[in-house]
Amino acid sequence: MIRIEEHDAAYAPGFDDPIGLLEACHGRISAHCETLERLRGHVRQSGADAMARTAAERILHYFDTAGVWHHQDEEQDLVPLLEPLLAKQGDEAALDHMRALMAEHRALEEAYRPLGAALGGIVAGTWAGELPTEPYVTLMRRHFTEENTFLFARARAVFDADALRTLGAAMARRRGVQFATSS
Repeated sequence: MIRIEEHDAAYAPGFDDPIGLLEACHGRISAHCETLERLRGHVRQSGADAMARTAAERILHYFDTAGVWHHQDEEQDLVPLLEPLLAKQGDEAALDHMRALMAEHRALEEAYRPLGAALGGIVAGTWAGELPTEPYVTLMRRHFTEENTFLFARARAVFDADALRTLGAAMARRRGVQFATSS
């Protein structure tokens, strides 16, 4: 399989490639982090103008919908499928690392609160302060990089076709999308 970079709009994995879909989400999160950094400078210079409001609205929408679903995909579906397989291998270090990654979701959510509030103020045209992109952007980048290199790599190594179908079906259901799970 030829791997197309995550930022390439032509690459759109489906629920039949749930791990690819999770990785693609990380690509979109990375792009939103880059936008947040540019937006911070833009707001500092131009305030909550129309361009800033549009960017903030798009970022808010993504993080408040797909971002929430993404954490649910990992916590409620991916990890429960992966955990028993790693336990069966006796890989306690991997289990501990996976659990630590899932616990980081709470720290990310906490770091996002002031940023989300500021983005909401930009959308409303009322924000006049510094956009608090940190520590969220740094934490998020480190987190999704670790998930890509560790968590998703482990899942790819141990998931069979049934596990991938189960994961894809759960992710589709969460989004209200029909997904045929038969072979």
